[in-house]
Amino acid sequence: MPHIELRDLRDEDRDAAFAALRDSTSTWPRVSIDDRASFDRWVDGDGASVHAIVEDAAVVGVAAALDVDEDREILLAVSPHAGDEAATEALRLLTVREPERPLYACVSADDDPSHAVLARLGFVEHERDGADIVYVLPPTLE
Repeated sequence: MPHIELRDLRDEDRDAAFAALRDSTSTWPRVSIDDRASFDRWVDGDGASVHAIVEDAAVVGVAAALDVDEDREILLAVSPHAGDEAATEALRLLTVREPERPLYACVSADDDPSHAVLARLGFVEHERDGADIVYVLPPTLE
């Protein structure tokens, strides 16, 4: 199994991270990134915590968390060239870094791979928002 990790997005990661975002099947209804300049503005802004998804030393995606309407929401985009477990492991690592619960994710209704990854980690459908589905990772009882 390849080694998957999240690290803070570095300047040298940006080309690969943007390429992974552009090539992924993921859609981010809450964030609009049309080109590399808008990606850089988003990363440099103060609204999101952005991480590179690294698989065996290669950047294969981008993961982020941001505040949306007073809730914490996560975003994930993984290159189609990444290993089968990269998205699930990256999401698991992101949920560990983001201890706030409930934790939300919003994906396009037709983004089947994202629905499966979210379900594997315990996210459940919370509501429908037009053509998007909002998932929630509820708090756990300890």
